[in-house]
Amino acid sequence: MKPEGAEAPSAAGASTAFEDRPMPLIEHILELRRRLILALAWIAAGTVAAYQFADAIIAKLARPVGTLVFIAPAEAFLVRVKIAVFGGFLLALPAVLYQAWLFAAKAFAPGLRKYLKRAIPVSYVLFLVGSSLALFLVIPAAMKFFLSYETAQLKPLIGVGAYLHFASLMILAFGTVFQLPLILIALNRLGIVGKAQLKAQRRLVYFLGFVLGAVLTPDVFSQTVLAFSAIVLFEGALLAMPDEPALS
Repeated sequence: MKPEGAEAPSAAGASTAFEDRPMPLIEHILELRRRLILALAWIAAGTVAAYQFADAIIAKLARPVGTLVFIAPAEAFLVRVKIAVFGGFLLALPAVLYQAWLFAAKAFAPGLRKYLKRAIPVSYVLFLVGSSLALFLVIPAAMKFFLSYETAQLKPLIGVGAYLHFASLMILAFGTVFQLPLILIALNRLGIVGKAQLKAQRRLVYFLGFVLGAVLTPDVFSQTVLAFSAIVLFEGALLAMPDEPALS
């Protein structure tokens, strides 16, 4: 005998019933626990897969430098583990975002929910594009600049741990900045900022782009690339916005 109110929803109302059904606090906590376990399982699987390619990733990262050294007994092993975890997280990120979406979607209004459902895969692609820009263009150019200060008295001896930290920060900085258009479009849809407001603050946004580049990057070339990337993304967001904000 089914409990009262436990009937299966009709096909037409299944999505609405699944997304909008009120849940008690304990059910929310259990749902969060389930989503976290699944997300961590995906990250663990991605970490195992990425560890198999740790040496190839180190070789690729080391190309702008030449030879990397490790100065602590466990550093070479720990660097491989860090690369595996970081790479595993990137591999598992679509599944992690999907689990976060399944948990949080109920809290959003239908219009914003529809936007976020489309935005999540775009966000992942933009993060990969920004990360690739940092990995293949910015980091090699930055290292070329830093290594140009080598003299007969100053020879580079770069530790693999310090270099991995530097490369990770650059990758995360560019991947995060490439989320700018999605953030601006979401704020526009919520009615928080309008297209006309952003256009009126264009010069300030350009200035803040260079400030952000100076804060997040260690050299002029990286700062310039990050700033111009932010400007291009800002202008792209403006093109994608309607003239009037769409409240969700």
